[in-house]
Amino acid sequence: MKKISVFFFSLMVSLSVAAQDAYVHPCAKHKQEPAMHTFKKTRAAVNDIALMSQYDVHNYHLNISTENNSLDVAGSTLIGAKVIATSIDTFAFELHSAHTIDSVKYNGAIIPSWHVVDIGYAKFPTPIAANANFDIIVYYHGTCPQTGSSAIGYGYNTDVSPSWGNSVTWSLSQPYSAYHWFACKQFLQDKADSSSVSITTSNFNKAGSNGVLVSIDSLPNNKLRFNWKSRLPIDYYLISVAVAKYVDYTIYAHPTNLPNDSIPIQNFVYDNPGTLPNFKASIDSVAKMVELFSEKVYLYPFYQEKYGHCMAPFSGGMEHQTMTTQGFFNLTLNAHELFHQWFGDHVTCKTWSDIWINEGFASYGEYLALQYLKSNASAQSDMAAVHKRVKSQLDGSIYFTDTTNARIFDSRLSYDKGAAVLHSLRFELGDSIFFKTLNLFQMQYAFSNASIADFKTVAETISGKNLTDFFNQWIYGEGYPMFTTEYTSSGNAIILKINHVGSMASNNLYKTPLEVKCFSGSGDTTLLLNISANTNTFYIPSTKNITNIQLDPNNWILDSSKVIKNPDLLLSINNTNFEHLITIYPNPTNNIFYCEGAKYVKQFSITDVVGRMVKNGTVMENKIDASNWVDGIYTIRMIDVFGQHHVVKLVKK
Repeated sequence: MKKISVFFFSLMVSLSVAAQDAYVHPCAKHKQEPAMHTFKKTRAAVNDIALMSQYDVHNYHLNISTENNSLDVAGSTLIGAKVIATSIDTFAFELHSAHTIDSVKYNGAIIPSWHVVDIGYAKFPTPIAANANFDIIVYYHGTCPQTGSSAIGYGYNTDVSPSWGNSVTWSLSQPYSAYHWFACKQFLQDKADSSSVSITTSNFNKAGSNGVLVSIDSLPNNKLRFNWKSRLPIDYYLISVAVAKYVDYTIYAHPTNLPNDSIPIQNFVYDNPGTLPNFKASIDSVAKMVELFSEKVYLYPFYQEKYGHCMAPFSGGMEHQTMTTQGFFNLTLNAHELFHQWFGDHVTCKTWSDIWINEGFASYGEYLALQYLKSNASAQSDMAAVHKRVKSQLDGSIYFTDTTNARIFDSRLSYDKGAAVLHSLRFELGDSIFFKTLNLFQMQYAFSNASIADFKTVAETISGKNLTDFFNQWIYGEGYPMFTTEYTSSGNAIILKINHVGSMASNNLYKTPLEVKCFSGSGDTTLLLNISANTNTFYIPSTKNITNIQLDPNNWILDSSKVIKNPDLLLSINNTNFEHLITIYPNPTNNIFYCEGAKYVKQFSITDVVGRMVKNGTVMENKIDASNWVDGIYTIRMIDVFGQHHVVKLVKK
């Protein structure tokens, strides 16, 4: 990565970053720059978008020549497509004006073509009818665009590793930079059914790309052509190339749900004596991650081809399908980019506003890897750091509508808050339902695109819960809840008064389960409470003498909390009418009385109209079976955990 001053970097990422924790997720860091440069200009006018909407891409075949120390690209892009309009007479595509279009061929013949700024056009001899398939080949050459001298990533890059000294040329097309280096249609929801990439380069290089390396051709002038083929659907921005002096280090994963077979993990590592030994252990751990994610979520979706990495000199990773481009290797970056193969590649966000489907989930893959492959303590420490970064500012929602800037890859919101909220959803649903939800989502939207709303529907289907409040407050709403909790204990009960407001007034109420850990010399207790209002008071029968409490001890919820021990809380409670604590319904009944708040009853007795005892005890159940009672009036007398007496008339009919 080229050197860049702290001041310049801060400006390029966001002026607001200076006010928060300096950490920027390595995956976010290198995606923001190409996004910002791309959005400086309008790529396609309304008419051009309309022309490109007339066809559906079936496949891409790139055949290019490039070197490990040059931005020059020459070759061709074949776009196989199907007409989805009434007919099509003009084929439009995107290709940066830095390239010269040499010719365009259709049915083996050159057809008229022209290039206006970054849009290419070709005129068919006669219109092509609806549902017809066709191939267009665009021949071009040029030097891929770069702006300024401190780039950390564009659609196509070349640089020297400052750590290892290797020259590398690599692509980085997300979100709209594929047109920097090949002719394409940059519509998220138009995945190609297959792709192939042939790269001609000097014979001291290796060239990595998507899918399977089907052959290496020896060519004149000491050149090699690396032919990669993927037979699985792929989005335009996930097609990739990386060229350098590499060594091939291949290992294998053996998921339990792929019996009698294995998945190759093909790694193109710098051809430097120290590079592979330095990263070998970290690369080897990826096999365990493939097995873990296959077990927990869904079989690695590209198991028929491979997974792997190509090294490139930047401080992060890019989840190119089946072959991530990565600057270095460690557990969390490896996990993040690998989890993208499920969330981002197999299932891709429907719009850039739905980037949570990509980046929030991939960031949570880091937590899962830490939890299951390292330790729960490591995962908890990581989530605590994530929460701290999100809370460095009070505002911000995961969902956004303006996709014309680098907000797409905001480290605090798309990555950190995205992961934190997914963790909260796991708490809301429970582990079994949570992982079943991920599994069904992968099955239902396999090799396709999905939105946040689509994921919500799947989660509701699996859980049977209405998750509208959850999504409105955590994903569409800004900020996080801020809790203030008063507590005391009476010898008979633990009393908690939990108040909360939102960090942003626009999102002031959070309905959520909440763990509260109560510390006591006779043993700690963790309570699971339901927050349903801005003020909730809880009375939990207990003989424990509570010395302190901790809200959300396991970091399930993105929140802030303040705890106050308040002995006067007991006094205020003793002066309170407790009729609302215990409710018996339906009354009258001909079958069952239900008792809401039965846990607060310390002693009870039920007598009939002449005073005969029907039932009594010290443990009240939440339903009273009256089906065998004689019709008439009964009296239930109750003493609650605070010594209050309650008398209720019951009518059996």
